[in-house]
Amino acid sequence: MQTVVNDVMTTEVVAVQEKTSFKDIVDLMYRQHVNAFPVLDSTGQVRGVVSQSDLLFKESDPDVGEEFHLSPERRREQRKATGTIAADVMTSPVITVSASATVEEAARSMRRHKVGQLPVIDVLSGRLIGIVSRADVLAVYRRPDADIRQDVLSQVIGQESGMDPERFEVGVEDGRVIVKGKVDDRSQIAPLMHAIRHVEGVVSAQARLGYEADDLYVYFRPFC
Repeated sequence: MQTVVNDVMTTEVVAVQEKTSFKDIVDLMYRQHVNAFPVLDSTGQVRGVVSQSDLLFKESDPDVGEEFHLSPERRREQRKATGTIAADVMTSPVITVSASATVEEAARSMRRHKVGQLPVIDVLSGRLIGIVSRADVLAVYRRPDADIRQDVLSQVIGQESGMDPERFEVGVEDGRVIVKGKVDDRSQIAPLMHAIRHVEGVVSAQARLGYEADDLYVYFRPFC
């Protein structure tokens, strides 16, 4: 069973309102020791995220407000550099995740959008209910080796692949899985190892498997 965002997210989220001032955002970052905040509207829905990188435009490029005939990207930078409240400097639209999403799905979203955290929203109301960070997602790699081994044997080999776990020897050390044994057909090896690599906490997976029949072998008769 895969861990979902609800299992690892932080529920005590520090957020700011759209009208929170620039200086109050900076002060809050220092006091809370965080580098980004969700930005909420008056109904509690997430409208954006304001991060340290958003705020840096004001310090790094203070003259951008004097420029004209800007590209769309440069206009966004100008808005952030000249902004005075959260609504001006935040990044929007915001990438969010639901509490029922798997940790794997959250990790893929973070990587795809190059963000370090995701606001977690209630899918019905759209209201903020938590936040999940890269550190939260990586917590699955703290799973004990014994739990990983049990998942490989019972869940992957026994349930998903429909094979007898007694036919296999599974060793796990620091999340590194080595599977020994014999399958019926050679074509079973690749999907088996694919499923094992998706077990939470698996760092790597190596197959040392034999097979009864090579159903991937193709015989080519030479032309006469």
